Amino acid sequence: MGLMPAIVILRVKNPGREATRLLKLIESELGVGAQAQTAGYVPIALDTMEPARARKAIEDVLDASGVEWREHLELRT
Repeated sequence: MGLMPAIVILRVKNPGREATRLLKLIESELGVGAQAQTAGYVPIALDTMEPARARKAIEDVLDASGVEWREHLELRT
């Protein structure tokens, strides 16, 4: 049985230019889709990583952005 995809959920807290830029950064850096769905939730599937590693990869990208990303996005588990 193979590894199940790790799903990391973000919520857009403050819609706008910065949130959009951060989601596009996640897409380009990790090669995933990061599009807001119903109620601003953004499910991100990283099928090559365990859940803790997937969450850390997303946090690393956001931390390196130079933006106070927690003002715009919230990591959910």
